[in-house]
Amino acid sequence: MGARSAGVDMSDFSVTLEQLNDLLTDERGFYCWPTKHYHEVYPRIYVGNAFGAMSVTCLKRLGITHVLNAAEGNSLMHVNTNAEFYEDAAIAYHGVPASDTDHFDLSVFFEEAADFMERALAHKNGKGTKRY
Repeated sequence: MGARSAGVDMSDFSVTLEQLNDLLTDERGFYCWPTKHYHEVYPRIYVGNAFGAMSVTCLKRLGITHVLNAAEGNSLMHVNTNAEFYEDAAIAYHGVPASDTDHFDLSVFFEEAADFMERALAHKNGKGTKRY
């Protein structure tokens, strides 16, 4: 991602394959499951699961100001949240109606998700979380 219109320089938000591999493996080099419901994967950017996304108390404690739900929907494979769910907590929300299947093209949502994340990072002291 390069620099974008909101005045946030996104050119330094990159990760190498080696860095990603380090994030996903333990000290023995084995791939491991996340140990928490959320992880800060880059300064001010958190990735979390459904439990973390639905715990408004936890989100507020972390100072989360924006939530990007990449699994919006009502089935068991989705996270049933929306803007109204976070409204009382003053957390901005964007949902992507994605399905976790091998034939779902998530890339059609990349630009709108990146724009939402850019606005979150431009927000004073903003922190974002993405549900995966």
